[in-house]
Amino acid sequence: MRREFHGLTVNATAGAVARDYFSLFNIEPSFTVDEITLEQVYHSLLSQFHPDRYAGKPQVEQRVAAQLCADINAGYRTLQGEVSRAQYLLQHSGVDLQTAEREGVGAEFLMTQILLRERLETIAELDQVEHQTLVDEIDEHYGASRDRFAEAAQKAAWQEASRYWQEMCYLEKLVDATGSRGR
Repeated sequence: MRREFHGLTVNATAGAVARDYFSLFNIEPSFTVDEITLEQVYHSLLSQFHPDRYAGKPQVEQRVAAQLCADINAGYRTLQGEVSRAQYLLQHSGVDLQTAEREGVGAEFLMTQILLRERLETIAELDQVEHQTLVDEIDEHYGASRDRFAEAAQKAAWQEASRYWQEMCYLEKLVDATGSRGR
């Protein structure tokens, strides 16, 4: 059952499917989002539905506000990060991510990722120049996968997009392993 709650439509059915974050933030389902607008809408929604604003209201309104606040936070975290936004867009578009993961990525990418990881493991901690060179190379690969994801998503080529999302996942983990956040 869908209800209106202070200008926002909420699903009031117990065990209901998670909220559509694109609709919640009033943005088109797309990989490319205006991050400044996303943040502005996030803060606006938080201030409007923060549970403290409903402290003197009936219990049901307090619970709805608390759930909305949780949805707003979860939606912002999801849409803010490129990898999580790509994953969410795939799910939103009906892609079965488990099937996509079984299909995997190409052998060439896997070999590249393995070689990058091996290089990372052999770099001496004190060799900062080589370390930064590797971080830059990983960022370059990530950027290429991100851009290919965006192109495939724009064309609604979801199977192709899912491969590039997987590449982004691998490369993000590799960046995390470098101890550097180049993006």
